[in-house]
Amino acid sequence: MNVKDIYKWKVGYCIANTENMNPLHFSWMKNAAIQCERFILGIPNKEVMEKALGERENYAPILLKEFWSEIKWVDDVVILDFEHLNYQKAYEMFSFDVCFYGSKYGIAFENDAIFMREHGVDFIPLMPEKIRMTEDPNAIEKPLSQLFLRKKLILFGTGNYFDFFLRTYGEKYKPEYAIDNDESKWGTFKNGVLVQDPAILQREDPQKVLVIICSKNYESMLQQLRELGNFDYRLLLYYNEIALLEEVRLLDDIDRDKLVLDKVHEINFEMLKEFNHVCREHGIQYFLNYGSCLGAIRHQGFIPWDNDVDVCMTRENYEKLVPWKDEFSDKCRFIPPDDLGNKKYFDCVPRLNYKKAYMLMDEDACKFYENHNNRIDLDMFLIDKTYDTFKGKFQRFEIACLYGLMNAYRHESAFFDYSKGMKIANAILRKMGRCLSLNWLRKRVDKVAKRFDKDPRAPYYFISNCALCKLKLLFPVDIFDKVIDVPFEGLNVYVPEKYDEFLRLIFGNYMELPPESARVPHWGRILISADTFVFEEPKPYGEVHGGGGK
Repeated sequence: MNVKDIYKWKVGYCIANTENMNPLHFSWMKNAAIQCERFILGIPNKEVMEKALGERENYAPILLKEFWSEIKWVDDVVILDFEHLNYQKAYEMFSFDVCFYGSKYGIAFENDAIFMREHGVDFIPLMPEKIRMTEDPNAIEKPLSQLFLRKKLILFGTGNYFDFFLRTYGEKYKPEYAIDNDESKWGTFKNGVLVQDPAILQREDPQKVLVIICSKNYESMLQQLRELGNFDYRLLLYYNEIALLEEVRLLDDIDRDKLVLDKVHEINFEMLKEFNHVCREHGIQYFLNYGSCLGAIRHQGFIPWDNDVDVCMTRENYEKLVPWKDEFSDKCRFIPPDDLGNKKYFDCVPRLNYKKAYMLMDEDACKFYENHNNRIDLDMFLIDKTYDTFKGKFQRFEIACLYGLMNAYRHESAFFDYSKGMKIANAILRKMGRCLSLNWLRKRVDKVAKRFDKDPRAPYYFISNCALCKLKLLFPVDIFDKVIDVPFEGLNVYVPEKYDEFLRLIFGNYMELPPESARVPHWGRILISADTFVFEEPKPYGEVHGGGGK
């Protein structure tokens, strides 16, 4: 009898995560395998499994291979590395005439399907027609994780599968919008997501979009999507034991934290560019401060592991800038220190506040400051004149005490890094500060800081609105007599003409790179990570949101 009279295919191939395969999935695979004269099962090695599902200390592919080799309808079991998760590579090894897949995985699937047709291979989904969606860790999260900062997420369809997606993934992976063929839904919102005409996709760059097709009956929608452009897509219908591995081979080995830092640098540069333009337009002198100045000199731009922009100016120049605060674009907001109101004190630093990016921080603190404490900022530090004698030291001591009094209006979370002695002094001053108006205290700080600004004999500048420890830093006044242009990421910016003396006072031997272990971003206690930053404008308080105003 001819083999083809018994079996539908001569050689069948399937990959699967078989570690915890349930009986239903086992039967689906068996039904496929018994149609093949020879059935080859590929299972992931430990490295593949850990990329798919994280640390798997007890995962033993050799033992799994022995188990599946005893199953009578499995003829061969192969342990797969990353390279051989690729169906085209596997075909070169096994020359199968049918391959069972778990889901249509977008552009990569389309390419594999073409390859299979050209080689006479049937490419068949293992999932049955009525497979149910699962909320277990699954394949769809893999492409969603790759959206990070690079692609828009768009949902196609607004029925039950749309509801499932938002319920399961919507908080972490927010759609840009949804599309639907029902004209009555266009321009309306469903669960906070705008529904639009599918034709809007023609305005999108296919390289920057991932479409999730939210429907069981997806074929006509998929054909429509293909006609709109070469968009990557995924289905909410999949056989997870296979689809998870299909997605693993498509994952980029991206450094998500590095992508965040690059995005922060991009925003910092945008704010610096605006600030530089407004200052030059109106004859306002500033210069880069701290790590920003160091970056300009040592790296001609951002220190690769730094994460903010600091500028400095005399109080006189700052007061010249204030009337022009509305000249900044609508992406930024100029926030003077008193903008938080009479009952809220954060610090005495004016700043440019980037509206569409924020950090996930202490929820109570963010609510207290109405999301002004958790943004990407350009900080403006002010220099005032002082002496290195008793009268100058008393001036700076008085400012330090005033800061302590103003802490009466500061959120509790701000004192996490205080030493024991500072905590005792702070507790006393905060109690006293409640008896004084915050507005009066602010005015008093300004008055004390400006005490010697018009004194031609005052030999030093100090940064008067910075952290307490920085009040001790004294700079000879001639350091800031002139500023010069230097390149910063291709933009000409100002630094002190005597930048060498300035940087040595702050950093010492500033041209020597720190050890590798010290090359880390800092932002107080906030490290730059993919889980910390959100690049969208926070929702107003009172709406449903997560930490940091989301």
